Amino acid sequence: MKIDNYFLKCRESVFNKDNNVFLLSKIGGSSQEKDLTVPPNCDGYGRIRHFRRFISEKWGKDPLPIDPACKALGLEACDMIETQVFQIASCNVKCWYCFVPDDLKKALEHSSKWFSAGDMINLFQRDCQGVRVLDLSGGNPELVPEWIYYIMRELEKRGIERNVYLWSDDTLTTDYFFEYLQKDQIDYIKNYKFYGKVCCFKGFDNHSFSFNTKLPQEYFDKQFENFEKYLALGLDLYGYVTFTTDDVSDLEERMANFINRLKKIHPLLPLRIVPLKIAIFTPVKNRLNPSYIEAVENQKRVYKEWKKQLEDIYEESLLNTRICDIFLS
Repeated sequence: MKIDNYFLKCRESVFNKDNNVFLLSKIGGSSQEKDLTVPPNCDGYGRIRHFRRFISEKWGKDPLPIDPACKALGLEACDMIETQVFQIASCNVKCWYCFVPDDLKKALEHSSKWFSAGDMINLFQRDCQGVRVLDLSGGNPELVPEWIYYIMRELEKRGIERNVYLWSDDTLTTDYFFEYLQKDQIDYIKNYKFYGKVCCFKGFDNHSFSFNTKLPQEYFDKQFENFEKYLALGLDLYGYVTFTTDDVSDLEERMANFINRLKKIHPLLPLRIVPLKIAIFTPVKNRLNPSYIEAVENQKRVYKEWKKQLEDIYEESLLNTRICDIFLS
């Protein structure tokens, strides 16, 4: 099957456009549940995630989505934020380090269920009193950008859109946002004040991207094209990057090329990109091989090179600026 056809099949498996319902993974009872700090909620189809700023002594801090959410909601600065997560039940990318079990990304009948946006917000309001961030995750939410739109409309319909910050993930491997949404839907999303989007670069060059995703190397280049299209809309846009690789040769040059490609989109864009430290969660253990184990160690060297080059490029005041106050307009 051609890759684009496979991507489309993934989309169609989790979205019924006739009824505007979406297929969510059942986290309760899955191997993912073993890694949770609190039990799944929302009848097993949701989970509470605590995003923490501090990662480790030798790794940079992760301000996402903490700082954008606090800014949008008018909350005081903090180092941890509680979010409610729903996971779409399909992904078109097979990242070996993904903390979601493979069977929760295959739209399987026994481990998923159809929900409307209204159904999800019903569960959110029932089980998540006091939670101010709603995280649409997966899987890959960008297979079904309608999900973001209909959740926004539902929050507005109930008059709680100013009380809840909406956050969604994107692998940057499709342009379905532009292909399937109507212009009025895109306009609605880009004008929605309480929404942030994070896009993940699955590697820092063609080789590491293909190593991490098993996709052809040319899809690495598509990530930059798609990010630039989102940025042109004026979305509150952020990035993650994963540094796992089986090859650390010519690291200085490869990292410089990656940073320069980001800077071509916007000179300050690297300051809105957060390196994700890959850890070995329960679902990952079954996928490990010697190359992947080595890649987990190699990411530390890659991160050091990233940090060094950013410190050479940007003044300390910019490096210390809150990520949501790095303006790309």
